[in-house]
Amino acid sequence: MNRVELEQFIQDNYNAEPDYPCIKYPNYEVFRHSSNKKWFALIIDVPKNKLGLRETDILEVVNFKCDPVLIGSLLAED
Repeated sequence: MNRVELEQFIQDNYNAEPDYPCIKYPNYEVFRHSSNKKWFALIIDVPKNKLGLRETDILEVVNFKCDPVLIGSLLAED
């Protein structure tokens, strides 16, 4: 799944529009619950060398908040 597909999936399934809270990083996206405005997904661009990789191109990273009970089953998914 690429970034555009992920954005569309979140919008379709969670009725959440992206928010761009970082002026310094305009491509960083936050998705929030409509009821309480707490974030549940963050999409950012990170240079690979910041993650210890040799390349310097950009890697799109997504961070999801999740109930700890679900983490094991999500990690088992391919």
